[in-house]
Amino acid sequence: MSILIADSGATKTEWCLVNDETQTYFTEGLNPYYHTTESIEGVIRQNLLPEIEGKVDEVFFYGAGCDSDEKDQVVKKALDSCFVDSNNNVYHDLLGAARACFLNEPGIACILGTGSNSCLYNGDKIVEHIPSLAFILGDEGSAGYFGKKLINKYFRFEIPDDLKQDLEQNYNMSLDHITKGLYDGDQKSRFIASYGAFLGDHADHPFIKEMLYEGFESFISRILLNYTNATDYEVRFIGSVAFAHQDLIKEILNKHNLKPGLFVKNPMERLVTFHTDPALQQS
Repeated sequence: MSILIADSGATKTEWCLVNDETQTYFTEGLNPYYHTTESIEGVIRQNLLPEIEGKVDEVFFYGAGCDSDEKDQVVKKALDSCFVDSNNNVYHDLLGAARACFLNEPGIACILGTGSNSCLYNGDKIVEHIPSLAFILGDEGSAGYFGKKLINKYFRFEIPDDLKQDLEQNYNMSLDHITKGLYDGDQKSRFIASYGAFLGDHADHPFIKEMLYEGFESFISRILLNYTNATDYEVRFIGSVAFAHQDLIKEILNKHNLKPGLFVKNPMERLVTFHTDPALQQS
């Protein structure tokens, strides 16, 4: 049996074809808030199907933005058109994160990447979800959140001179450029999140340390602690931001009597395990 697993975020979609061997492919992110069925189908036909040989029996698509039946159908119709003989399944990327974090065990699963999200997972399904409120209203602890804070502090003259000079040398800090990215771009969160990478490059600077601490503290204290019996569960993380700053995140979790667990940079390997391990399929 040949299965195709997709993990689709803000910037890219990783596709893993599993049959006698495992093959990995990449396309752009396919968020149904920014893509139509036709544009998703176009990306798959142009950039994925020419690389795949043989029949696909089942597709498991985990996507950012696949958070309602309406948005799920935008993606599923494209999959049904491209993989006509396959059983095609569309899920929210948060369920993918939960399955990658915990497989079939319960716990609090978190995403800290371009955006942020979290849920309480019972080993089968998501039982509690505190909304991230997306780029404008929330996304605490994410690259988008930190990029927004960094730009704000730059234009409020709050950044130390050494960091300011480095920022100007490596990023376009023109107000026109940033305004255009905010008002003209169709993926504003991705644009702002690109500035968040600056914090990772300067994580040892006291000013940046304080910013990172505030962002992760906000995510943990204002979101994770509000899950029912939160201190009873292990907390695990998916995403590049969490992976890069796991020591600091563990410190804050411990301060709040939460239990830090795995930090997984890329969920695909564990999603493959979830969908192919016979012991998990029988449980």
